[in-house]
Amino acid sequence: MASVQKMDLTQGVIPIQIIKFMTPLAITFITQILFHATDVIVVGRFAKNAEHAVAAVGASAPVTSILTTVFLGMGAGVSAVVAKFMGAKDYKNVSHTVHSSIFLGLVCGISVLILGFLFGRTGFHLLRVPEEIMEDSLAYFYVVLLGIPAVVVYAFGCCILRSVGKPNLPMVILTASGILNVVLNIILVTVFDMDVLGVAYATITAQFLSLILILGTLYRSHGAYRFFFGKLFRIDFAIMKKVCYNGFPAGLQNACFSFSNVLVVHANNEFGPGAIAATSVIGFAASGLINSVANAQHQTIITFTGQNAGAKKKERIIKGLYWSIGYALFIGIALGWSAYFTLEYWLPACVKNPSEEFLKYSHIRAFLQLLPGFLFMILDVLSGTLRGLGYSVTPTAISIFGICCFRVFWVFCIFPLFSKNYWILIMNFPVSYILTSTVLGIALWIALRKFSRSVMIRELN
Repeated sequence: MASVQKMDLTQGVIPIQIIKFMTPLAITFITQILFHATDVIVVGRFAKNAEHAVAAVGASAPVTSILTTVFLGMGAGVSAVVAKFMGAKDYKNVSHTVHSSIFLGLVCGISVLILGFLFGRTGFHLLRVPEEIMEDSLAYFYVVLLGIPAVVVYAFGCCILRSVGKPNLPMVILTASGILNVVLNIILVTVFDMDVLGVAYATITAQFLSLILILGTLYRSHGAYRFFFGKLFRIDFAIMKKVCYNGFPAGLQNACFSFSNVLVVHANNEFGPGAIAATSVIGFAASGLINSVANAQHQTIITFTGQNAGAKKKERIIKGLYWSIGYALFIGIALGWSAYFTLEYWLPACVKNPSEEFLKYSHIRAFLQLLPGFLFMILDVLSGTLRGLGYSVTPTAISIFGICCFRVFWVFCIFPLFSKNYWILIMNFPVSYILTSTVLGIALWIALRKFSRSVMIRELN
């Protein structure tokens, strides 16, 4: 693993480099979601009460998300700082960033674990999780919570590898842990009849395998990004401050996304277990297809822009932006539309004997989340470019107002005006993406002009 050649994004053919870097990332994220989706699929096919089991697994997602997204979002800070040091060939600070980031990830993961045990049950009650699935939902949540420290450290380690130009290695690690997850899911649910708890135990086992493999890979690597266990507590607080400065706004943005989604989930849960199960299944489809590629593009453009900003190559940044937007349009339409028009084939495969309510809500969610999914991908390209340029607060502020505050307004003001129609509730997704992308585009245009002027001044001097 350690011998895989790193990718220098400051030279070479831009569209080919973007695809080469983005493809393993997209495969990694899609595979990750698919492996997590086996939790839903296995209980949906083999649990005694399939629809309730699917709803129980899905009900924990909003609570887990709101606890973890701040810290997982800080991986953007790790990516931005490592990429800039790599672009500037400052290998000493690359090493300092690696060790400070792993330590930060460990602290963040333990913090999430404590918060989850303290406030998890309260969160489930606030979300109005139906009583018939409450205990199963909590059981799944508490078991999976034990693996959160491993998840955060693994995520930071992946960001390090991607930022130094090794996007393939996280994909290999995820494949190994994902296969273990699938095998354990099937054994624990079908052989030992453990249902919801079975998929929870399988999940945390796979998470700790990912942790072991990512740290082992970094330890066996060569160069500035090699991880030494003896240096774990040698923290460079100046660099940790840079990571937090670049990453915390992204984490805050993700947390606000999660909070606004929790409000949508709160309203969604009023429609019953059928709507909750639909949210789980379509949510995995949207995450597995649209969001995974969007995340891959986000990480790619952060690294691409960060390396080229460090090397002061403004033309490559602009061309990379144009190509990334083109890829977002093409891939987003291809994936989202193909998923929507094949609903009748894959929905019954996820839940045996689906109810009419489940099918109705699934079709509505798919129409309003899968078809316009390319809008979310463009949004991530724009915000990722801003972050690569060093503007972490700007995309966070825009996204908080354009998506989070807008969704709060939508749920409390627009949704009730239409007699709490389910179509109106879910329509907040595409509308908020259009609004936010427009403002991000304006902010990025201003940022690129400033960057061009700063490069010109340096060249004149």
